Amino acid sequence: MARLVIENTGMKSDLVFMSEVDRLIKTIVQYYGGHDDLRFLSKEDLSLEDVMTLLDVDFRLFSSPTSQRLGMNESSQMRTLKDLLSRTLEYALTGPPCAKHRELADRMNDGDVVISLNYDLLMDNAMFEADKGKDSCYHMNFNKVNIDGNWKEPVSRKSKVSLFKLHGSLNWVRCTLCGSLLLYRFRKQILTGWIPFNCPRCSSDESVAERVMVPPLQSKDYRDKDMTFLWIQTDRMLKAFKKIVCIGYSFPSADSDMRALMRRLRSRQPHPPEVDFVSPDSDANERMKTLLGIKRTNRFPNLSDYLSSPWE
Repeated sequence: MARLVIENTGMKSDLVFMSEVDRLIKTIVQYYGGHDDLRFLSKEDLSLEDVMTLLDVDFRLFSSPTSQRLGMNESSQMRTLKDLLSRTLEYALTGPPCAKHRELADRMNDGDVVISLNYDLLMDNAMFEADKGKDSCYHMNFNKVNIDGNWKEPVSRKSKVSLFKLHGSLNWVRCTLCGSLLLYRFRKQILTGWIPFNCPRCSSDESVAERVMVPPLQSKDYRDKDMTFLWIQTDRMLKAFKKIVCIGYSFPSADSDMRALMRRLRSRQPHPPEVDFVSPDSDANERMKTLLGIKRTNRFPNLSDYLSSPWE
């Protein structure tokens, strides 16, 4: 998909970014073989998880310690790959807000908790439009919020619904110089490209925005203290629920942290909750039943069928 987006949009005109993409490909092709141009992105045996794991291990174990001393948590190649992922998702999600996500948001009640492992802003925007989400819904300590290109104080008013994005988000950035956590409220205001920016806290031209996105590594490293605390807050919120709705998540074995979170939830449930499972994946349904210690779920093959069902 990234290759198609590059070749069919104006992305090639961004010469600085394309030079970074070229450097990324030439780095990875050494380990995987194949073409050292955009054709490499269509290589059949490529896995985003494998490539990100390779770049992360290479940075943490085999690179010089200079970058780490400067406060960087990732290599420039990892930055480029995350930015390419972000640009690809942004393009794939262009158009009007998703009506199905908006319907989900409309049906949410005060005190509901949403856990998302996606970087995109489909649920975020739906919640904001339905007046179910505020800046505080993320439970992250943002220093400033960018609205229409201007830095503002985050809205401290309590959100009706909590949205825990446990792998980060496209609109969260970190200043690598002073460590400020910053929020770009809507998708259209996300930083594009790996470019210098003026941090609203330290005002340094040398600082660089680092996307707060936990890569889908086989062994995730939560070095960002805010992300670590986010998991702690999520765990504290997961007490006893009468109903759980799972949409499109497969509970893969690689997500050991999420599976552990579900087992901790199970230990706090005085009674088995009612579970709506929305996915065509029957194996994923069985994995969730095992994790939560339940005998059955209400199965729905897709989101449309779920939204047309009676809602309590």
